[in-house]
Amino acid sequence: MLDARQLEALAAVLEHGGFGSAAAALNLTLSAVSLRIKALEARLGQRVLVRGKVVRATPAGQSLL
Repeated sequence: MLDARQLEALAAVLEHGGFGSAAAALNLTLSAVSLRIKALEARLGQRVLVRGKVVRATPAGQSLL
């Protein structure tokens, strides 16, 4: 079963365009959001985000949304 907090972090990162703004929107630290995404990716065994200047969802991340 997937963790709702991890999915919420994924949605926030994509909605707000980055980890920092997602953290502010969720009232969390940047580190907490990053750890949630990392844990989600570890659980799934694949990346859900393409990190770069612009953060975007991988096909796996899109299907989770």
